[in-house]
Amino acid sequence: MKRNYKFWHLLALSLLFVTSLATLTSCGDDDDPKSTVIDYYLDVEEEFLVNGSSDLADRYISPIPRMRQAIHKAYPTPDTKGNDEAVIAACDKEYEEYLEMYVGGAEHFTCLFRLVRATKSGTVVKQNEILKTYTYDINPPEPVED
Repeated sequence: MKRNYKFWHLLALSLLFVTSLATLTSCGDDDDPKSTVIDYYLDVEEEFLVNGSSDLADRYISPIPRMRQAIHKAYPTPDTKGNDEAVIAACDKEYEEYLEMYVGGAEHFTCLFRLVRATKSGTVVKQNEILKTYTYDINPPEPVED
């Protein structure tokens, strides 16, 4: 009977030890302040539309991937400091280049998105800050007079 008691006692102590290890250990680098980085992304409010519809949008170059590419080119690797000025300058330049491509055409292009600065810990976004809003309203239709 004593041998059986020792076995159960040892099993309970082992289970208690394993449970305490599992609850007291960290699950990753999310708690480490060194892993906090600055990154940038687009918050798209209105998708790219041509003449108010997405039906013709695939026939034209969307400004969204172009802007994402400009962000990545200006700021290829997230770091702890960020570079708001460089990212905004790259986005402004891309915005102007896009307008030059399509102003004066027959189609009406619309799109709306925001450039957002994100403070991330690992893959988790801890804080957002809207840096700038880009509104595309290229070649709007003439207002109809009554």
